[in-house]
Amino acid sequence: MKVNEQQTEKYLLYSPIKRVRLLEGTGTLSTLLHEIKDDRKLSILMTAVHIVAVGEEYAFFTALVKHAPNVRDSEINVLYDSANITNDSMVPEKLIEELRLVLKVGKAEERGFLYDEKKNRYSFNANVFARHFLQRCHIRSTEDGRLFLYNYKGVYEELSEVHLGKLIRSVMHEGKWNSWKSTYEVEIYKALQREANTVEEMNVHRNYLNVENGMLDLSTYTLLEHSPKYLSTVQIPIHYDAKATAPKFLSFLDDITCTDAGLVSVHQELIGYWLTSETKAEKAVYYYGSGANGKSVLASIITELVGPQNVSSVPLSKFNDQFGLESMIGKALNISAENEMGGKALKTENFKAIVSGDSITINIKYRPAITYRPFCRQVFLVNNLPDSSDVTEGYFRKIIIIPFPRTFKKEERDVNLKNELLKELPGILNWAIEGLKRLRKNNYQFSSSKAIESLQESYYNEQNPVQEFFDEYVAIQDDSRTKQSAFFNMYIRWLEIQGIDDKGTRSRQVFWRYFKIILNNEGVAINKKKVKGTIYFDGLKLQDFEEQNSRLNENIIPF
Repeated sequence: MKVNEQQTEKYLLYSPIKRVRLLEGTGTLSTLLHEIKDDRKLSILMTAVHIVAVGEEYAFFTALVKHAPNVRDSEINVLYDSANITNDSMVPEKLIEELRLVLKVGKAEERGFLYDEKKNRYSFNANVFARHFLQRCHIRSTEDGRLFLYNYKGVYEELSEVHLGKLIRSVMHEGKWNSWKSTYEVEIYKALQREANTVEEMNVHRNYLNVENGMLDLSTYTLLEHSPKYLSTVQIPIHYDAKATAPKFLSFLDDITCTDAGLVSVHQELIGYWLTSETKAEKAVYYYGSGANGKSVLASIITELVGPQNVSSVPLSKFNDQFGLESMIGKALNISAENEMGGKALKTENFKAIVSGDSITINIKYRPAITYRPFCRQVFLVNNLPDSSDVTEGYFRKIIIIPFPRTFKKEERDVNLKNELLKELPGILNWAIEGLKRLRKNNYQFSSSKAIESLQESYYNEQNPVQEFFDEYVAIQDDSRTKQSAFFNMYIRWLEIQGIDDKGTRSRQVFWRYFKIILNNEGVAINKKKVKGTIYFDGLKLQDFEEQNSRLNENIIPF
């Protein structure tokens, strides 16, 4: 991508000449500056400046007259305003040549190209260039060395080395044409990392929502002007309009939730939460259900609402891999529709850390690993819920499973629905903000939903079948003592009767790991005693298996 003038203006302020120096070969100019208070000489200089410095006449005139020995700074504006433009023919060609040289050298030296008049050559100083560059833009450097450049549309962007390099090259060529070298760029990049203001992290002012037309204060819900001080890297690509509504979108939500008000409330709070860069809720989301149920359309709308540039699409399987998480760096939301695990269970170490906004190490191919604190919330569209290698509360309390109970028949599908809903984005934004208000008011606790609670309980029991066995056959009873081996032996018999997926719990090691997790969740202290070589659990009683089955059989109606 070529960095043209318009693209440069997104990041860099225009910089007219500020400082020049007189050279040994500029005698005509020096003489003229000594006589500058003479109206005729002033007129000649002003005319020459207009010929040489089109567009920055005032700046160049000011920089020159600072070298006039008999002019105070306070007099420069008066001289500029009183000067008359004369005929170009009255201006000596020698003066034009000298002014062009002084302007050329001045621009070069401001940008780090220091001129040696005797040798007629330039040497480059990256520190001088970096200071000039920083005067024209707002750059922040994070502690891990990443550079963020403020876009004057109101948001910081982490530019790639290539994109930032193109801006650097453009500024270098302002000072000295065709001067770029890769070695210079490397020096400049390192200088900028050290010269720029360093911050621990971006997006620290999380009480504001960055929209196209300003910063929305989430305490007062008033719109403020954009400013670099907010350190915002995420901008919602929507013009905030407090009066906008979204009737078709609300009707769509009623359809896909089968008018479940509790489910709609959770959707509203989640979407509002995803507008921010906050991780306080500590929830990842599974959009769960078979095809033709609306979850893909909803995910597409959310992507456009948050902004495609703020959304990644890292699949669930990548949480098990050494590489693949780097796409989430700087993103507000990860929405993935490709989440088949290939028969593998989810490893939750990075998953839980990312959901909580804790620092993680991200490995990037062919580059050093970085330590990064993500704010990227997670949404996974699944037809089947993933198996997890972690059945602790630490995993299950970090997920919300959103059911999509409606299946749309072929004749019910509206191919224009997405485009119609996208027209309501400003109204959807307002609706989501209301959900965010409610979530914040409730200390980031989501509204209750029986549909979600039922689904999550089923998922937990499916992932840890030992739980269902425990609930049915194990009693907490202080005066009881039960052989340790009896629990496992009875569990194996129970599995054979149930005919369910054992999730690896036929292994004694896995069974006891899950069993101890349940005891921990129940708040039961593990109290084992060894008597004559046999290990017992004190305080736990195993219900009679045959008696339990007998009671179950009484409820079976024969055909």
